[in-house]
Amino acid sequence: MNGSFAKWKVVKVVESILLVDGDPATRQAMKIILELNGYRVAEAHHGIEALQVLNEWGGEIQLALCAMELPDMTGPEWLSQLRFLGPELPAILLSERDSLEISELPVGSFGMPAKPPAPARLLEKIRRSLDDHFFSRCERATAA
Repeated sequence: MNGSFAKWKVVKVVESILLVDGDPATRQAMKIILELNGYRVAEAHHGIEALQVLNEWGGEIQLALCAMELPDMTGPEWLSQLRFLGPELPAILLSERDSLEISELPVGSFGMPAKPPAPARLLEKIRRSLDDHFFSRCERATAA
């Protein structure tokens, strides 16, 4: 290898995901999948707690993974509260139903049919959401 590359260091970016689900078993299973694939995971049991966790993490969360039904509100209601507070955070809403119409979701969210989802499908959806969000921010920055 060329000596000029020896001074470069490999930096691994660890992305953080907020996992919001009222079912502890589902939350734990998804947390294990996410952590085994290199993500940091912040957890919340319900919507209000999720907003508190976001505040505590101070902008370190890159994506929210939220159940459609939470103990204190629905996933879309939580997402509306999040958007009202201002953070531009991509979100994936998980449904217990077999299918989910995209038209039912708030603007800027992504639906996923089954909860808990198949690990490969979950990870692919997360990666695509994170990448789409990153590249859309880059496009807006270059357009400004």
